[in-house]
Amino acid sequence: MNTISMDAMGKLSEVRRQVESYCQPLVDAGLAQWWVNDDGDTELHMESDEAYLFGDLGVTRLK
Repeated sequence: MNTISMDAMGKLSEVRRQVESYCQPLVDAGLAQWWVNDDGDTELHMESDEAYLFGDLGVTRLK
């Protein structure tokens, strides 16, 4: 069984907040938009047509 400790989940949450804060200037500059998809997950869509999914365990490039 693959489990992640609560301590590790807390660290992942903090890292995710940091990554999101690094991406926010792109949104502020009009180069990207935050989206919430149908599953309730956060996505970052760039004006260059790239898209990233911010999941519980990391960031995945969608396109």
